Amino acid sequence: MSSYAQTNMQERETKSKDIPNGVEIIDSHLDHFFDDNADIVVFHEIESELIHRDIYFIKATEDRPFHILLSCGMSAIPMKIPEDIESSELAAVMILLPKEWNLDYESFSDERSYWPIRIMKELMMLPHQNKTWLGFGHTFGHEDDEEFAEGVGFNSVMLAHSMELSADFTQIELENSELIDIYTLIPLYKEELEFKKQNSAYDLLERFDKYEIEEILNVGRKNVCK
Repeated sequence: MSSYAQTNMQERETKSKDIPNGVEIIDSHLDHFFDDNADIVVFHEIESELIHRDIYFIKATEDRPFHILLSCGMSAIPMKIPEDIESSELAAVMILLPKEWNLDYESFSDERSYWPIRIMKELMMLPHQNKTWLGFGHTFGHEDDEEFAEGVGFNSVMLAHSMELSADFTQIELENSELIDIYTLIPLYKEELEFKKQNSAYDLLERFDKYEIEEILNVGRKNVCK
């Protein structure tokens, strides 16, 4: 077990053992990609319901100029997949942030910095609370259509397959041969969300490709549907 997994082990042990989490699975998975010198912080949820919603903050490096926020706990319980849908019952989410993004604890009071974590935590709980599922192309936003934080512009996210990280990273094969699919979150403007609803996730991704929109979150990027 790497050093980043050991840092708050005592804190984890104080949590209720009746609530499932995926810490060991995520720790083991990350061990294949990062050594003990990797700068990884775990944002722990102290009090939980249904699942523990921890988030791994994998900091940028010179070779990888973006941060990775990766969920831990969402895949601890299978989702309710419709019988006619081919998709894994186990899922996790991540979002890629520019290396300039501030995620020190002191910044959490500023919603302009914290909103990616808040959205991830809401998404992690959604399928288990509502007895539903999340997969490629699904979108999530607030009913009032307001932007996630002042000046951000984005009012929703779409689950997609990562363009920056390989399938080796975004699919975790378990001992029972089941897979955990890790979906990347693509923030959307209101017009992009409406376009996706009226067309498809693939159509929207084609527009992103046309305008060279990267997977890494970019506040102020071009709105491809306006």
